[in-house]
Amino acid sequence: MGSSKVEILERALAREKAARKAAENILEEKSLALFETANKLKTANKKLQKTIYEKTSEIKGVFDNLVDAYVLMDLEGNIKKMNDAAIDLFGFTTTDHVNVTSIIFKEDYEYAMESFYSLIENGSFSDYEARVTTKHKGIRLVHINSSIIFNENEEPIGAQGIVRDITDEREVDRIFNEQKNQLTAIVENSPLGIVLAKEGEIIKANSTFVDFIGFEEQELKKMSIEDISFSEDVEKSMNFMNQMENEEIDTYNIVKRYRKKDDSL
Repeated sequence: MGSSKVEILERALAREKAARKAAENILEEKSLALFETANKLKTANKKLQKTIYEKTSEIKGVFDNLVDAYVLMDLEGNIKKMNDAAIDLFGFTTTDHVNVTSIIFKEDYEYAMESFYSLIENGSFSDYEARVTTKHKGIRLVHINSSIIFNENEEPIGAQGIVRDITDEREVDRIFNEQKNQLTAIVENSPLGIVLAKEGEIIKANSTFVDFIGFEEQELKKMSIEDISFSEDVEKSMNFMNQMENEEIDTYNIVKRYRKKDDSL
């Protein structure tokens, strides 16, 4: 009877020893797997950090070298970040704690607020133009493309905008249009017939030319110089035109005939 109890005890101890060994083997395997996983995560994390650093550097490079001004603000309009172009345009830095409402030109304030609410509602806007008051350059006309910034929960947390100073550009356009109108007035009121043509096709004729040729301007726009020229004169004038196009001459004078609408000379 005593021998039987000993055998049972020995078998129990053997089973316990085997179970402990199996548990140790499992623990060793899991520990090794965990170690390998940790190393893989560590390597992946290093790669991720490297990628983040590279992308951050790339973005910073783009940000710093933008020709146009870049402005980042919170939803209350407080400016949080600007690039060098923005600092140069507005004349202040983020340490000045400027709110965009303080730089909006007074007469454009209501329009600016409507645009800002539209930005909040729609998430972005483009081709917005308004006047701003800068620190050193006075009142400037700017063109803005802006978009809302969202957090990981897709909640709006701020707005960013690319701002381009178009003051000088618009002034050039104004002067150009003014001079264009003046030139048009001179051409229209000239006692000389004036025709503008491109590659031989008539695109503009003043009233003096219209009067003596007999064709209306709209009719002439469907015609070429050759259509209203006598065939004997075409070759001579085309030779001169080719020389002008080849920059061999700047101007030329020629006596030639034109065919009027009634086929007279």
